[in-house]
Amino acid sequence: MKGKTLLAMVLGLSALALAATCGSALAFGHHGHHRGDMKLYMLAHAAGISGQTIHSTFKSDAVLKSDFQAVMTAKKAMDTCIIAGNCTTGSTGQVATYANAVQALTLQKMTDWQTIFTSAGANNAAAVSLKGQLDQLNAQKHQIMHQAFGSAAGTSGTPQLTPQ
Repeated sequence: MKGKTLLAMVLGLSALALAATCGSALAFGHHGHHRGDMKLYMLAHAAGISGQTIHSTFKSDAVLKSDFQAVMTAKKAMDTCIIAGNCTTGSTGQVATYANAVQALTLQKMTDWQTIFTSAGANNAAAVSLKGQLDQLNAQKHQIMHQAFGSAAGTSGTPQLTPQ
């Protein structure tokens, strides 16, 4: 019981540290960003880049819009062929077409993010510092989870947490 309480306290403190570190960036909201983009959005705010700058960069990118449509179309075709059980294999198949469309979309999004960080007069040192802190918290979270659940098949009982 004590191990679970300690684990809960450590996880709670980690969450509080994360909130204190990036709370102001999170206050700006999600604004339609997806997964990894949200982390870049938060880091951009830490660097002093406005939400308007980010929004206008992505909104005005015609290639990005085209790539997004290509992903949506390829996903529908791939889903249909998977459900029907008749997907073609190889480099011209529906799965490969979808994977290539996702790759093109990701490349364009990362190009836009690089443009945002290089041309907006950002305080990149603040973003780099925040990224380091977030990476450190993530590593601590993984270590705690590893200690709590263990990787050996025969482990049982309460987790053994050791102070760092």
